[in-house]
Amino acid sequence: MNFMRGMKIQVKYVVVLSTLLFSLVARTQEASPGSSTQAPTAQTQAPLYQQYYTVNEAETEKVTVPTKKATFSMAADLSPEHLLQSAQVVVVNLLKWLLHDEPLSIPQEKYLRKLHFGRWINDPTDDTCMNTRARVLVRDSQVDVTYRGPRQCSVEAGKWQDPYAGQEVTEAKAIQIDHMVPLKNAYLSGAWEWDYKTRCLYANYMNFKPHLVSSGAHENMSKSDKGPEGYLPPNENFRCEYIRNWVAVKAIWHLRMNPVEVQAIYDAVKQYNCNLNSFKMSLDGLAKQREFIEANLNFCIVNKR
Repeated sequence: MNFMRGMKIQVKYVVVLSTLLFSLVARTQEASPGSSTQAPTAQTQAPLYQQYYTVNEAETEKVTVPTKKATFSMAADLSPEHLLQSAQVVVVNLLKWLLHDEPLSIPQEKYLRKLHFGRWINDPTDDTCMNTRARVLVRDSQVDVTYRGPRQCSVEAGKWQDPYAGQEVTEAKAIQIDHMVPLKNAYLSGAWEWDYKTRCLYANYMNFKPHLVSSGAHENMSKSDKGPEGYLPPNENFRCEYIRNWVAVKAIWHLRMNPVEVQAIYDAVKQYNCNLNSFKMSLDGLAKQREFIEANLNFCIVNKR
């Protein structure tokens, strides 16, 4: 698979967010997460960073989790009262990163959503006429939705909790489906190297719930294609979960993180005193996500009309 290739690169530093001190430590010298050769301009798609980061999957640990949650991708609740029935799970710490001492690759083509990621896809195997947007709206509504028209292809109303603003929304037209890691951000972070069918699957991916978010239109437009360095939800109670989900998506898809992005994640985790256990993703869950991706690479091609 294209996006899983080319990862055999020389790694010179390992940066670790310490549980107690949240210290950024390099093997041979202290790295500056904010370093780049130029600032963003209207003429460039992204700064030309001389280093980039990825989640360090080679360094794993074992944690004890409730058996009923052992199959989940996130090892979240590790409190003693939940450990009466428990199991050992191998996890990857999403806050342990590798610093790659080489330039972040630059796309060969300017980002265009329809050209590079396609559109919402209607999956005929689910026995409905709904596309991905409608399916996410149905999934996330807290009540049974109503539809526009007798064929029940488009959602009219429901009850959604916009996690970004912390507000209730009842009209589907006021909801936009946000890609946790926006398509343009993914493109600049390595997706430009993938083939079209992989990018289209990414745009329509529903196997990891935080990948697609039912958010209020205002917040989705405010976020646009920004990373954590440019946007965090105004709902501060959701910021830790937002950061966790951001890094999880990047890990699943082998997407790279630039130094400014990493610094923003580090600062947010520290500022909002995020629960570090929630940043631990089971190695088995991570592998299953990638297996699903591999098995469904032709999703958009089969469903193309």
